[in-house]
Amino acid sequence: MNKIKKLGAAVLAAALALSVSGCSGKTVDAVKAIQEAGVFKVAIVNSSNTFTSLDGTTPVGLEPELVETIASALGAATEFQVMDRGAALQAVTDGTADIALGCINASSGLASNYLYTTSYGKGFFYIVTEKGDYAQSAGAFANSTIGINKNLSDEIRSQMSAADGATISEYGNAAAAAGDIKAGRIRGYVCSEAEAKELLSDGALQVQNLFDVNPDEYVIVAGKEDVTLVNGMNTLIAQFLTKE
Repeated sequence: MNKIKKLGAAVLAAALALSVSGCSGKTVDAVKAIQEAGVFKVAIVNSSNTFTSLDGTTPVGLEPELVETIASALGAATEFQVMDRGAALQAVTDGTADIALGCINASSGLASNYLYTTSYGKGFFYIVTEKGDYAQSAGAFANSTIGINKNLSDEIRSQMSAADGATISEYGNAAAAAGDIKAGRIRGYVCSEAEAKELLSDGALQVQNLFDVNPDEYVIVAGKEDVTLVNGMNTLIAQFLTKE
């Protein structure tokens, strides 16, 4: 788990200024626009996870803290826009958000349309099965139907569907998947930590680590030309996130 190391705003501003001073062109204007407007527009994905939850309509947790750290460096107030992953990325494309985050995984598909930061955290996957079914690897689900939460990254789908004869079924919530496991319609359900915890109390099911798939690498997404902003955020992530 990663934790924010909270340091002074003056130090944060200096870190971003150092990054900005080394670049020129349209990307500098993007940073200046945020500073001049005094507002850092942030699209954050509305899924409950290890890094963010909603207190009413207010995002709280590590990701919002990280955003506030960046906003302090920019000398701007944060304006959160809570939405699903697709809408968050589209907001960056449309220019209605400066950045998007919320357990967004780095991927080749993402890189073709956006710039993104170094990773600030990892997302590990869990497999929920019927009690007594100890399948913990992708290969163990050959010729089986596997449920996957629809908000998970495409990379996990690719890794799970690599099992011979495996079929992927999408789910919007853990309860529906749990019902289908117990009814025998799917053999297992791949999910994040938050949903895994939700299903731990069901005595008919068991939750295990899925040990042979790569974890997600969570990043902050910006526009394709926002090099200065991304460089500045990388500086802040490197300085103010410490790994246990």
